[in-house]
Amino acid sequence: MKILYFKELERYSLNEYSQFENSQFLNNLIDNNILILDSQYFRFKFVGMIALTDCIIIVFPKYKKNPQKNYSEEEKREYVKNIFRVFEKYNKSNSSLLENDCNDKKEYLNLFSLYKSLIDDYLEYGLYANDRDIYTICGDGEIEWNKTIDELDNHFNSSKNPIYVNYYTHDIEEEQENYIRSIQKKLLTDAAVYFEEFRKFGLDGFQFDFHFDGDLIGDEEYQIFKIGLELREVFSERKINLLKLMKAILKEKIHSCYEDINIYGTTSYHSVWENVCQIVLGHDSSLRNKIPKPIWRSTNGEKDNYSTTFVPDIVLEKDNDLHIYDAKYYETDFDEKGKLKNSIPGIGDISKQFLYEESYRAYYEKADIKKSRYYNAFLFPTEETQHSYIGEVSFEIFPGKKIELLKLSTEKMYEYYLKDLKFKKDINEIRKNWSNT
Repeated sequence: MKILYFKELERYSLNEYSQFENSQFLNNLIDNNILILDSQYFRFKFVGMIALTDCIIIVFPKYKKNPQKNYSEEEKREYVKNIFRVFEKYNKSNSSLLENDCNDKKEYLNLFSLYKSLIDDYLEYGLYANDRDIYTICGDGEIEWNKTIDELDNHFNSSKNPIYVNYYTHDIEEEQENYIRSIQKKLLTDAAVYFEEFRKFGLDGFQFDFHFDGDLIGDEEYQIFKIGLELREVFSERKINLLKLMKAILKEKIHSCYEDINIYGTTSYHSVWENVCQIVLGHDSSLRNKIPKPIWRSTNGEKDNYSTTFVPDIVLEKDNDLHIYDAKYYETDFDEKGKLKNSIPGIGDISKQFLYEESYRAYYEKADIKKSRYYNAFLFPTEETQHSYIGEVSFEIFPGKKIELLKLSTEKMYEYYLKDLKFKKDINEIRKNWSNT
């Protein structure tokens, strides 16, 4: 099977569009704004993998150099492996797997984690086993005296002690094959097929084989109904979690418009990059609550502050300094003449970043808390192996203030992220000697 590599939002000639043979599948991607097609070009608004029946499409983040020209096949596959690991970690910490339906989401990571959780449960506990309590009159099991005394007649001997001619025995009967277990087997088979695409990249962690060729009566809606009935009958936490997990997978499959397409990735890679920066640099989400909301006041004096307010990407206190960072998912740079090139933050981004700082200054002054310094920065991803400080932006209406422009090596950032490591120094100390990080 051929593997095709692209870069997010890069425009490609329609001549390359002819590489895709499954136009009916591509229409689904177009309808959901993953593939954008016009009269002259096409481009992907997506980062990740799309596995069609005749080819695998890999879309790299937009800060990458052209993958078709600048990387060997081995380098591309290694990068894909790393991105998948980043996706997996991001999804574990940012998804409520049993509550979200993919039809309302711009992310296509959920099914991956659901399937992986299903496999992990199977490897630890095996197939679903539904134990039933069986009570038999004078059976071979252990005598159940409480039930015997409560429900059966007795006789008394000469010493007036009760004698039971009949008695209940307690046995456990395991339903070796049941409908719920068949659903689990079918979903495990689907998971094995799903992860087969990842094995083509040599990802050992996705090695899983399972096959079920039995008949399963009813569609996904009926299966969900049967799982709901089962949930009323079980009390084991593990079984409840497994049943909810299978129900969530079936819901994902119902709402998915990608039948016969395995898709893994996101149309919101900026959220992934933001999360990487938050984890590696540090982030205190409680500090977001320090920014006040706008107050609406009517002519009769009543007021309301229902509106949302500023939400900085990353904010943290370090020593007596406040750090405010905005993670930008594109590469900005200057040419040799000092002219900006590539993508640049807009006036709205710049204004918001200064207003974040003004809001925090006002909060701390009102609370009579003195901060030594306020550090404000845009964080850009780069393929360079070292972080770098490339300049700053100022705005006359915010005199004496600046926003620093920092390029962060994605190689280092992803390494720290995947290993749950944080920078030992704060980012302003790192600026003095980036090579020491």
